[in-house]
Amino acid sequence: MPWDRRSESQTAKRRRQERAIKRERDEQQRFEREKFNSIDQYLLSGDEQVVICSYFAHHLNVFIVASEEHLQTLEDRWSLLSLRTAALTYTGGYLVVANYSEAQHAPYLTLWDTKQGRVRKRLKNEPGICCIAISNAACRVVFGIAGFNKLKVWEPFRRKHKTISGYGHLNLNWSSQLFITEGQSKAILLADKLSMWDLDIGIVLSVFTTDSKIQSISLLGPDNSTLALGFSDTSTLVTMTTSKQDPCTKSSGEDLFGESSSSEDEEDEDKN
Repeated sequence: MPWDRRSESQTAKRRRQERAIKRERDEQQRFEREKFNSIDQYLLSGDEQVVICSYFAHHLNVFIVASEEHLQTLEDRWSLLSLRTAALTYTGGYLVVANYSEAQHAPYLTLWDTKQGRVRKRLKNEPGICCIAISNAACRVVFGIAGFNKLKVWEPFRRKHKTISGYGHLNLNWSSQLFITEGQSKAILLADKLSMWDLDIGIVLSVFTTDSKIQSISLLGPDNSTLALGFSDTSTLVTMTTSKQDPCTKSSGEDLFGESSSSEDEEDEDKN
């Protein structure tokens, strides 16, 4: 307390300062020991040239595959950085990751420049993010919130974020998978059912229902227009091709593309 500090003796003041220095030194040593943690998870870029590794620690490491070199360390003193809810651009130049700030006591969606090793943009107060996708140039980020019937669209370099309401019985959860396709105009979501979303207009284009559970999904081709689906009850791999549709014919409900009220606190890290 301020009154206690005004009345403390020189000896007490010196001991307090020594304790603060010791806490800082112990914390720094703890961060240094994390550098020896084993790899917890990794992400490989679409062109297979960049690898991001996490260690259940306050840092991530960026490696170049061809030269087998360490490129950057992405470090956040106040957040454990995990790749369990993250997405990497095709060339590996940008990483978007959900994290919780121990200093701010708030969840963030953070966009990292992996080549420069610094934060470019942050979106504050987005709890429960369960799936993320990012466009090739990082101009658009799409993410889902567990338990909510909606997707959120964030355009970090334009400081815009919006919400697209989903379809009936949409079940977003931690096993959901999300992809951006056709440049950055469409999204493919696997959340029990398979659905396609128009990110420009802000509607659900179609929902694909199967008799069997879709166990895995991959996007193929230069424009990600072909889907490879693996089902739980067969060893056969099924491919689907997305078709051009008039999105207006698939619209249902009102005000499907509205401003989000929960993501208005955005932090711009460009000047840091």
